[in-house]
Amino acid sequence: MDKLNEERADLVKKVEKEKSHLASIHREIKKRKDYIRSLHLLEENRYDNIQAQKQYNGLLHILKKYQVDMEQVPEEFRRQTQSIRDASRGLEFGQKGEEKAAEAIKLLGNKVLSLQNLRLKYQKLDIEHDLVIIAPTGIFSVEVKNKRHNGTITEKGILKSGSHSENLIEQIRRHTNSLNQHLEELYKKQPQMKKKLTVYPIILWANNHSNVKDCFHEVPVCYINRLEYEIFKKDKYKANLSRKEMEEICARLKKRRQQNRVYPLCVDRQYLETLTQCSLLDLTKEVEDTTRRLRINEYDVRMLDQRIQKKENGLFSWIGSLRKRAH
Repeated sequence: MDKLNEERADLVKKVEKEKSHLASIHREIKKRKDYIRSLHLLEENRYDNIQAQKQYNGLLHILKKYQVDMEQVPEEFRRQTQSIRDASRGLEFGQKGEEKAAEAIKLLGNKVLSLQNLRLKYQKLDIEHDLVIIAPTGIFSVEVKNKRHNGTITEKGILKSGSHSENLIEQIRRHTNSLNQHLEELYKKQPQMKKKLTVYPIILWANNHSNVKDCFHEVPVCYINRLEYEIFKKDKYKANLSRKEMEEICARLKKRRQQNRVYPLCVDRQYLETLTQCSLLDLTKEVEDTTRRLRINEYDVRMLDQRIQKKENGLFSWIGSLRKRAH
């Protein structure tokens, strides 16, 4: 009997241990669900580029942190995850391109004034300029491109880089025309300034590790380390702006500046639900395994209780028979 009771005590300890482990798994499941909910990544949410990049990085971190096996997920989830990776990478490269442009401008000191990510609205036009430079030689609308692959600007003004293609010249036309309209409106009472307010377009190739071939030739294309030499070509750009005029133009444009444009993420409610399920796969499996071990140990305890009960009944019966003989 002592041996059976010891065996039972060991089994009860195992049962309690499995119950405790099961409770900790459920706490971790709740923790993961709460964390994913806290991101508020529903499709109706909108973010500027920096916020969006943080949110995408958060999603990709979840996949890595919880070791989601992408070979085991639904095809649609895999496709959307690839879209998130592409979007995150594109935003990251765009941000790095803007940082490189900012560094190039910083090296110029007080020779120029600049406005990065300048969003302006005029009538039906809503344009966000990568970079506007105000120099003594003129006003420049700079389109910053930071591409991983070599690029080609075709004779029609289409930029092709890797699998990506975009109508670069159409972008530049919209940006320069928009900025021209704003400046005309700002200085409509100062017609003497008109000849100084021409906006010059520039394509700035920010990645020194890739090359661009220009077959269009109508808009100057320069690498990041050539920007200074381009904008100070006095024989080409002849605005001859004074420092006071430069500061006034910059201040007037700043007053018209709008908040950064926001975009929806390529994430919907179904994606988040699938992400949550995929992030819990290891815990779900652990719950199943732990529950199975718990049920086995509980069954063994019940079987052992029956054996102990049977032994006790036999012992009581034997004691009873001894008493009868004694009488």
